[in-house]
Amino acid sequence: MNFKNLFSTIFIFSIIAILFTNPFLHYPYDIFQHLIEIDKYFLSNDIPENRKIWHFIWAKIFYFFNIHNNDILFRAKIIHLVQTYIAFFSIYYFSKVVIRNLFQNIDTLALKYLSFWSVIIWFSIFATYSMHYQLIWNLWYSVNYQITLPLFWYITTLTLILILEKISTVKKIFFILQILIISRFILQAHSMEYMYYLMYILTITVVFIDKILYISKKYFYILIPVVVTIIVFAKKYQPENSAIFNYLSFEKLPKLYGLIVTEGEIIVNGFNRSLASINELMYLTYYLAIIISIIFIRDILKTKSNLMNTRVFVFIIITSMFVFIPLFELSGGIFAIITRTNVINRIYYSSSLFVLIPIFVYYVCSLLFKNKILMINIILALIIFFTLLYSKYNNNLGHNYYKNVISIKNSFFERKVGFHLSKKQILTIGDKLKFYESIKKEKKPMYYYARADIAFVIKYIFRKNVYWESRRANPDYIKLYTQCSQKHNKTYNCVLFQVPKGFPEYEPYK
Repeated sequence: MNFKNLFSTIFIFSIIAILFTNPFLHYPYDIFQHLIEIDKYFLSNDIPENRKIWHFIWAKIFYFFNIHNNDILFRAKIIHLVQTYIAFFSIYYFSKVVIRNLFQNIDTLALKYLSFWSVIIWFSIFATYSMHYQLIWNLWYSVNYQITLPLFWYITTLTLILILEKISTVKKIFFILQILIISRFILQAHSMEYMYYLMYILTITVVFIDKILYISKKYFYILIPVVVTIIVFAKKYQPENSAIFNYLSFEKLPKLYGLIVTEGEIIVNGFNRSLASINELMYLTYYLAIIISIIFIRDILKTKSNLMNTRVFVFIIITSMFVFIPLFELSGGIFAIITRTNVINRIYYSSSLFVLIPIFVYYVCSLLFKNKILMINIILALIIFFTLLYSKYNNNLGHNYYKNVISIKNSFFERKVGFHLSKKQILTIGDKLKFYESIKKEKKPMYYYARADIAFVIKYIFRKNVYWESRRANPDYIKLYTQCSQKHNKTYNCVLFQVPKGFPEYEPYK
């Protein structure tokens, strides 16, 4: 079997398959607020100072390509695809760099397969639940400024290359410039991911202290301006002051511990969303991590030639354990006052655990089998398959991993994850608007009163005057229409938009 051609086929197939996925567009989840914000910046040249920089950038991209405001759902598809590809390649790149530095004599093809499997695991292992749906991270955030998460993985990868690998001066400068530019964007768009980056920098500093000291001495004239620039960005774009700074004095330190305990209790009692986030594959990952650690230590004690770089392995183990931060009172409480209690569950996504299973499988296959490539793929496929089966038929963890995979499957079906009104039904709304326009008797412009979801379509796709408070509002539009009619509005001709026959019922968030 030609495994090189097989990998190319699978990789290309995966890239093409992403084209057929759809964004999560159930109304009125947060994605619609982002689409509305992009709409506001379409004709504006005022660069925002806050996280709306993400909306501004996408608005300018759509303006450049002449993708008009009435294509708001098509815009969602474009953003979803672009940001999914960014996530795919960022995770692939991170996995590739980490694994090649862990196994320094690894075969190039084996490295590609392991990196690809790491991507598959990343997409399926991180998820959460909100309102009515359990979805993988990518479906919740593919149309969102939290593209900063894949970008965090990307700049972390560049940082690892700068520290662990020998590259040309030109590449070093290029990587540093990328880190600075992307850091500035992350800090402005969604700074929590920059905290993850600093967590990784701290881990790198501890594990590779000799390399850090060497680089600091040799390149201090570059390092100092870079650090100062990052500090300036961080100070300017932090969205709010961290509560921890209010307690950094001798008088308030005792109160700080009390606050940590209080916040920690809140987090472990539900705010960490562990019931939806922790799944069967995570458990298996850490069981295998314990096994490989024991084997690794045993080999070191026996002074055998070891396959793995010890310090890179320690780095991976430490960063993979970040998933435990929201699960314990002390760690959860500390990070709650550094960030905010209601976002602490997102720290799960900073964990590098998705590379552990491929690493374990490669390590074992290297010790036991000659045909490593074949066995690597068979074992990894079986691990995911049997974990999926276990998750489906065992309710110990709420079938979470199975639900994650089902959400990936559903993303290929627009009617399951897309806007609940079909394209045909949206066209029906347009035809009905034309009908109302054709029968109007007064010269006054029409002002429609419609069901909340239909009102969104009228306002943002057909660009007509309609009563619309916000995406979350679900007003009694019939009552409002009656009030408007009774007042004999002199400015507008009040029109009640009747729900066409055959339209689905509307229940917010479902």
